[in-house]
Amino acid sequence: MIENLLLALAGVAGGFIAGLTGIGTGFMMLAVIPLVLSHFGVPDHYVVSTTIANSIFATMVSSFANMATTINQKKFYLKETSWTALGAVVFSFIVFEGVVKSGFYSRNLFNVVVVLFMFIIIFQTFKKLKLSNPTDEHVTKFRLLTTGGIAGSAAALTGLGGGTLIIPLLNLWQKVDILKAKSISFGTIFAIALWLSINNLFFEPANEIPNSKGLIILPLVLPLSIGVIIGSPIGVLLSHKISSRAVTILFLIIISLVAIQKIAELVWLKN
Repeated sequence: MIENLLLALAGVAGGFIAGLTGIGTGFMMLAVIPLVLSHFGVPDHYVVSTTIANSIFATMVSSFANMATTINQKKFYLKETSWTALGAVVFSFIVFEGVVKSGFYSRNLFNVVVVLFMFIIIFQTFKKLKLSNPTDEHVTKFRLLTTGGIAGSAAALTGLGGGTLIIPLLNLWQKVDILKAKSISFGTIFAIALWLSINNLFFEPANEIPNSKGLIILPLVLPLSIGVIIGSPIGVLLSHKISSRAVTILFLIIISLVAIQKIAELVWLKN
């Protein structure tokens, strides 16, 4: 009961921040999910793949809620989102199947990748994304596909949603207005997470994982999903009412805490 409440609260917090910033809930899930996997009877050699798979599932639920909110507000950009999502889906599937599910991708390597990715996020956040005039957009199909491919690969490797790369690539490289980039990010993250989650649901592990469907642990993702459904729309609506500086500070604090946790895990694993 206590575990379910904590998972639901983590989902609310992750969904809320995701709605505010335009990224996925993965950063919060990466901090919470590994702490409870042993409680659900997950074998050690499936810790990495189940962490990523269940993080992606929670991100799918959150991004769907966020995308539905943007559609309701008539701020959804179908053409740009479709091309970005296409690149994301293709590369996320290739990387997850070829790397994440292999014996090569260990828990140690996973933590190294996550920490490096976190530092990239922190650097980009400090640099601050600038608002661009929409008339200055330099958007092409190739650039949208490339943006999606990079974000999809990162999402598959880390379990993060990919929005931390989609938004800066759209805003800084293609001069897309930040609010439009955020909307495209929601749709692309949903496409990545939906495709990978369907794949993970039908994956058959060599060793049985209790109370699971494929790599998705149902008693774990249910309270997380309820939480993100509550938190995500609230974050989207409030993102237009509070200062970007406040969002940036909150985001940096949370990302830094997750990075510190992963560094601690690396040190612990080596010892």
